[in-house]
Order: sequence, then C-alpha cells, then structure tokens
Amino acid sequence: MSLSFTEQEMLESEKVCLSFDFDITKDLAEKIGNHRIIFTGMGSSLIFPGKHAKNRAMKLGISNRVEAFFASDLFQYPDFSDTYVFLCSNSGKTKEVILLLDYIKSRGAKCVAITAVADSILAQRSDEKIILTCGFEKGVAATKSVVEQALVYDSLIQYLAKIQGNDIDFELLKSGLKETALAIKNNINLKVEDLLLKKLATSKNYYVVGLDNGMAEEITLKSYEIARKIALFYPDTHIVHGVEEAIEEGCAIIFRPSNFKDYISDFEKFSAKTNCRLIGVDNHDLIPGVKIEVNGTFVDYCLLAAGWGILRNIGNKLNLDIDHPEKASKVGNPFEG
Repeated sequence: MSLSFTEQEMLESEKVCLSFDFDITKDLAEKIGNHRIIFTGMGSSLIFPGKHAKNRAMKLGISNRVEAFFASDLFQYPDFSDTYVFLCSNSGKTKEVILLLDYIKSRGAKCVAITAVADSILAQRSDEKIILTCGFEKGVAATKSVVEQALVYDSLIQYLAKIQGNDIDFELLKSGLKETALAIKNNINLKVEDLLLKKLATSKNYYVVGLDNGMAEEITLKSYEIARKIALFYPDTHIVHGVEEAIEEGCAIIFRPSNFKDYISDFEKFSAKTNCRLIGVDNHDLIPGVKIEVNGTFVDYCLLAAGWGILRNIGNKLNLDIDHPEKASKVGNPFEG
C-alpha cells in the first residue's frame, strides 16, 4: 500500500532530526541574553514547539521569563518591551500571526519569524528570521515541521542555559538526537494489535492525558486531523477531578503511565466508574496498550511520533484519506492583504 503525503512527511521527521544544526540559534541566544521570551503561533506551530520549550526552560532553570501563548491571545496585553517574540507559522501567512506581528512591533517587541517560506509576509516583516529546512508540507496535518520547530526552540533554550552557566554538552545532545531519530521512525511505523485497533477505531471519543508540555495536547489536535475523532486533552491528573459525570462510556483514555506512577490506581478507579478503557502508550508495561521506544533527553519527541503512529493505524483502519479532509485546510486562517 502506498503511503499518503502525511505518512511520508511523518517519516521525514527522522531526516529532520539527523540533519538538525543546534548552532542555528547560537548567535540569537547571545542577543537575547536575559530578555523575556514569548513563543507564539496557532495550532501545531504553538502547541508542541512553544509549550515544550517553556517546559524545557523551567527544567534547566534559565533566568529568562519564558511564556507560550496562542497568537490570538496576545492582543489583550499592552506592553512587549524588553521581549523577544518568536512568531511561528510554517506558511508564513497565518492571519493571527501576521496581525499580531504589527501589533507587538508597535509595542516594543523584537520579532523573530520561524517559517519554511523565506519570502513570506512573516519573514519579510520580522526583525530576525529562522527558515526551516523541512519545506512546506503537502499533508494538512503538520508533522515534520512540528519536530523542526520544536528543535529550533529547544536549541535556543539549551544555548541560553549554556550562556548562563549550565553544563550543556552539545555533542551529547547531537548523539541523543540521532538515537531519537531512529526511535521516531520506529514509533511512526508501529503496529497496533488488532483488538486494540478495533477498540480505538470504534471509540467515539478519545481522552488524551499528559503533562502540560504540549505533547499530549498536540496528539489531541492530530486526532481531529488524522483519525477524524473528537478528542479532549486533560493535563496531568485533572481527568480524575470531577469530569466523570459527563464522560461517555466506551471511550478510550490514552496516556503514558510512566508519567503518573503514583496515580495509576486512581486512573483504574476512574476507568471502572466510567466504563472507559485505559490505553497505555509507553516503553514499560504498567498498563496494557502500545509498546514504544523512547530516548531520555528527547522523550517527548518520541511520544509525539508514537501518537502519530497510532493515529496512522486508526486512519488506515477506517480507510480515511488523511491528505484530503472535506472541511479543514492546510493554512487554517490565511492572511489576505
């Protein structure tokens, strides 16, 4: 069976990892110094790249104030002085991002474009730009671009940490990313066991549980785009705090048990009360589900790819044309003007 464009682009994430140059943000990190950083965009250009980078910054303890907001959320704030705003749009023409660019420049922001289109409106109007090497995707669901966007932000946070005195070994990071590339490929190519795949294909809703770092939330968005399923993201253990009255029975609760070892019994009770099946996606067998590969430093990239792999299985099981949805478009809300 021939691969869809979306599946091909998922698998091209391996090449993105293998060819990624951490030095792409080295000079920019020097310019930023201790200034505030805001990552922004819409949809997949914000959820995993921006929120994962914010999470990484907190783990490394850098002194910069780091935030991640949807572009449409930032118009409520009046002051962007002393701030580097990273505006991410693979096409370079997302309406909210372009309108925000004009808004924040007039309020003191330094604007950095992250885009795959070098001559796009976004790239032309920004103070700085980083051009992605992955190119513009044919599939509606963003995949390889999400990985490269996240790596750009990851490299920036790592360089800021190094400048601020952290012991960051970039050769070790490069080695780890090579291992991650293989894990990403294997996770995208994973095969879901027949009975479990049938359960996933027939479930009306998915409840995706994960840490508030963008990974599980991004898989939730991809559930709409690839499997055409209603999905809800619940951060951390929020799902066991009062939502059971409204959850339909027979749905799937998808999570990584390793992240919630102290709460597995709470998830099991919740599953029994709601008659929803727990599905573990993990490199351990704490909860039955799908076995995957992970790499420590870049574990969330591996989990992201595993989510794609599962959704790819579901889309093919349902005989969906995931490249050509009836309603969604590649650039959800393009700027015209």
